[in-house]
Amino acid sequence: MSTYDLLLNGDVWDARNGRRPDHWIAVQEGAVVDVSAEKPGEAVVERAAGTIIPGLCDMHVHLVWDGSGDPVETLRNESEQETTLRAVHNAREQLHGGVTTVRDVGSVDDIAIAVSRAVKDGWTEGPRTYASGRTIIISGGHDPFWGIESDGPRACRQAVRKLRSAGADLIKVSATGGVYGQAVGEDPGVAELSLEELTAVVDEAHRFEMDVAAHAVGHEGIANAIEAGVDTVEHGNQLDEDLVEALAASDAAYDPTLYVYARIAAGGDGNIPSYAKRNAQRVYEQHAEAFRTALDTDTRLLVGSDAGSPDVPHPGLHLELQQMVAEGMDPSAALEAATLAAAKELGRPDLGVVEAGTTADLVCFDADPCSDVTAVATPKHVVKDGVLVD
Repeated sequence: MSTYDLLLNGDVWDARNGRRPDHWIAVQEGAVVDVSAEKPGEAVVERAAGTIIPGLCDMHVHLVWDGSGDPVETLRNESEQETTLRAVHNAREQLHGGVTTVRDVGSVDDIAIAVSRAVKDGWTEGPRTYASGRTIIISGGHDPFWGIESDGPRACRQAVRKLRSAGADLIKVSATGGVYGQAVGEDPGVAELSLEELTAVVDEAHRFEMDVAAHAVGHEGIANAIEAGVDTVEHGNQLDEDLVEALAASDAAYDPTLYVYARIAAGGDGNIPSYAKRNAQRVYEQHAEAFRTALDTDTRLLVGSDAGSPDVPHPGLHLELQQMVAEGMDPSAALEAATLAAAKELGRPDLGVVEAGTTADLVCFDADPCSDVTAVATPKHVVKDGVLVD
């Protein structure tokens, strides 16, 4: 009889294979080696659960932010060393919450890049982290505290090269203003980086095989981002029917981050800055409608919580999944966006399914998240690279 590092038993689900009731997953040396209806052998560690799915992926987080009502204010009041320790703590919280992979799209001093390396090298516990580091922005543009101010196509190309040299996995750009970050001198509906600047970023990044994620709230900036050929559109609040069709016809995926805008528009627990609340109220209804329109097209959807942003904790993926389902998405489709679709976008489809030969990133639940997506908030067991986290 074979002996494995880990055996898991329960209903197994992934987006490609559907549900396999009462199956066993055998894990050896970090990989799934067997998925079968019969117990394949013995293991050093055995665990049972109601439902087992692939590890979850949050495609939009900020590990340096604390998820308070005003995380920028927190940044102002702490040292770089304190911010780094906070990012390490938040990474651990993400992993223990069932999120085995994150895409960090904005951090001061490229701290998320350092956290990514530390996790990869086994120095600290956390999810597999794809980090953009600082964001390419115009002078005085969106989120200046972690921006590389770049005016003109040449400066934008230089910024890509600097970020690549720093170890970034992808490039983040601010195609428009945002609802939160600075109270004066910014409008979420206004295009910031021009089409020519965005095109230069995309061309240079793709030359180095790096993806480009575009913060894009306003209509013109979204259109510019799609035309420039970015890989993902983040937020997309002012997408209209024509832009949704253009997005669906492009190679770009859509990461709507619905929950954070709903939360800011509602004012959170009363601790969110008033300017941010006003800005979010201007765009949320159109945002939700854009998402519902995208559901009826071939748009590739991802799940990003914007964890760390105002009143969004680490982890926050369960809140985003609940918001997407509340706006009309089927729970299984939402889970597919947070597993297989995200894994494909990252070039790691092995992370999004549960099959022999794939990486053993798995999350176990007592309840069935395909029936009740709120179950994602309470994982029973988490496995990353074949290691039982708890």
